[in-house]
Amino acid sequence: MIKPPHVVQMPSAWDQVSGNTIEIENFAFFRSVTTTDLAGFFDIGFWTGKLLQLAHQYPTLWHAMTALACVHHDFVTDRTPSTVARVGDTPNMRFALVQSNKSIQSLRKLLARPTLTRLDKVVALSTCLLFTCMASLQGRQWQAFVHINSGLKMFHHWNLGVRNRERIDHDREIDLLLVAFTQLDSQARPYLPHQRNDFQWTDSRIILSSTQEPFRSLLDAYLSLEVHFNSLMRLMTSKGFSNPTRVAANLAKKQKCVDGFQQWDARWSGFLSAAAPPCERTEDRALDLLYVRRIFAHVFLTLDFTRGELCHDDFLKDYKRMLHLATKLLEDLNSRPQASKDPSHPSFGLSTTVAEPLFLIATRCREPTVRRHALRLLQQYPRREGICEGMVAAKIAEAMVDIEEKGCHAGHADASCTTGQWVCGVHRVAIVNFVLVAERQVKIQIQTVEDLMLARPERVLVTSYW
Repeated sequence: MIKPPHVVQMPSAWDQVSGNTIEIENFAFFRSVTTTDLAGFFDIGFWTGKLLQLAHQYPTLWHAMTALACVHHDFVTDRTPSTVARVGDTPNMRFALVQSNKSIQSLRKLLARPTLTRLDKVVALSTCLLFTCMASLQGRQWQAFVHINSGLKMFHHWNLGVRNRERIDHDREIDLLLVAFTQLDSQARPYLPHQRNDFQWTDSRIILSSTQEPFRSLLDAYLSLEVHFNSLMRLMTSKGFSNPTRVAANLAKKQKCVDGFQQWDARWSGFLSAAAPPCERTEDRALDLLYVRRIFAHVFLTLDFTRGELCHDDFLKDYKRMLHLATKLLEDLNSRPQASKDPSHPSFGLSTTVAEPLFLIATRCREPTVRRHALRLLQQYPRREGICEGMVAAKIAEAMVDIEEKGCHAGHADASCTTGQWVCGVHRVAIVNFVLVAERQVKIQIQTVEDLMLARPERVLVTSYW
């Protein structure tokens, strides 16, 4: 029987749902361990309560949960070092495949109904997220993209991405799902320009309420922040963003993003002035996460690309603050009772937490102490957040640091060096492209400013997801 560490297994009413012992054991693991990694800091009892109850009404959820539990159990118990790609199949994975097929069959029957209730839609979207997590935990990025895209299409087909002022309590469940899918969409965007042309990614947008009123809750603020950040990522990863003939149009779009974040800041200020001080540790960490995400967005929003890579030097204070908050979040995540005793073993979370900001600091902050601290945290606390893998991020960051430092500090005077603090302008990495080349393998194409000036081919790093 699969037993999560440090969790006492007690008889439960859940055990009466299925006569299949293996399914029951895996559901127990899902309930005791997996739900915590899915819930994050903003859970409203959805992953840890409501969805568990719905699993006994909807077979598609039950089988998706037992399948994910198999995959998650393998992830947390695998002893392969985080620096080495996992290989091979296991009995758990084979059982997960059987459960996945059962879930898909049930989901098709559900979606074929003439009319769907709100609860049916919540179940379908949640199942899609569970499948995304399964793919991510196995390092199967392409499969994860397919499930994310399917979920986004369902959201917009059912008009659930339009948020108006008239809100009711059960909308919070939709908000929680919207946050997850919006973050996953933002994470996928850097990959999309270099994928095969026949993959049609949905471009529909989440429409937020235009109200100027303070946020009603931390979750309300979280959703709004992620939607604004997603709009910024759409702009920055679009094909026309670097086109010199589209400067005016891009500036106008960027100004809309600026206006959106300014509105968020005003609503956030109103919320903080009226809200009671956080009474629980989880609320403290939720605030820390929101501040990390807001600073992260601020950096992208205010980069002056006319200065090239030197523009990142203006954000040293922001990088230091993000690093401090990321350290606090990691300490909290690794002090929880269900956390692994070995912090060097990879951990998983559905929501974006620290991997993205740490990667940004390690690759774009050239102050050596700060960037190496960020790189060390990526290596010391390997995490997979959504579809963002900290282990791959650490390898890329390490390669970029090595390229830049060797370019400027090769032990001899180099006439090619130009101005620039810590690392000169021409030896800084300017372009990083991500290309999925196999089921669990990614190719990273890296070019410095000097490479571009001299028309050198890109430097290539090929690595596998853990």
